[in-house]
Amino acid sequence: MEYLIEPIGAQFANKDLPLLAGRFTQRSADGYRLHSVFQVSQPGGCLGGRPTSTYLAIYERPIK
Repeated sequence: MEYLIEPIGAQFANKDLPLLAGRFTQRSADGYRLHSVFQVSQPGGCLGGRPTSTYLAIYERPIK
């Protein structure tokens, strides 16, 4: 299997959902299947910023 991991954000308004669906559709057209989505915490920046959370989408496709 070949895997692709991409951040998809952490907050979605209703108007953002068609864009997210379009992203998933494009990955599918590229031969990927959505495997899972999970939340991760990212440390604050070098200036001592607050940690943030985001979601990562994991896609998979067979190696050709």
